[in-house]
Amino acid sequence: MNRRKIHYAMTGCIAALAVAVIYAMVRLFVLAQRVDASILVVNVIAFACIAGFLIYLTKKDRDLEEEELFGD
Repeated sequence: MNRRKIHYAMTGCIAALAVAVIYAMVRLFVLAQRVDASILVVNVIAFACIAGFLIYLTKKDRDLEEEELFGD
């Protein structure tokens, strides 16, 4: 996996986190709906999964950077 793909994936994760927050805000404030299971699933479970994958990508990027620095 090269660094460009990792950066694109990280950007996608950040966008997905933003979409999850926007989804909840639209459902709660714009449509004036109560909290239901879909909002909880999106904001708790999906947010945690996306954040975990983002942490994995950050570690992978750091490992590749170290490999480039020390690999001759």
